[in-house]
Amino acid sequence: MYICHCRAVSDRTIRAAIGSGATTVSEVARRCGAGARCGGCWPALAALLAETVDEQRRPASPAA
Repeated sequence: MYICHCRAVSDRTIRAAIGSGATTVSEVARRCGAGARCGGCWPALAALLAETVDEQRRPASPAA
């Protein structure tokens, strides 16, 4: 799904930028262009960043 409509950047591309080390909205913008034009998608970018941080901090589930 497109998160940044100005630059036609999808959530997959943004997640790849985060996965490669982007830790701020500005870094995401530099890596993939999302949020680099109007900034309207910055709240969604921040939410994706926060979601990724939460996933990384969550302990692994024990094997069932």
